[in-house]
Amino acid sequence: MTYDWSGERTRRLRIVRVTTVVAVLVGVMISLPLLINVA
Repeated sequence: MTYDWSGERTRRLRIVRVTTVVAVLVGVMISLPLLINVA
């Protein structure tokens, strides 16, 4: 096993990707009831 020099970068990118996915899911969950109530 060779040392992964880009491990920190990939870990940070993974964290950013997870946070963006969670933010999108939260936004959809918040906007869906509002859209249903408006409609």
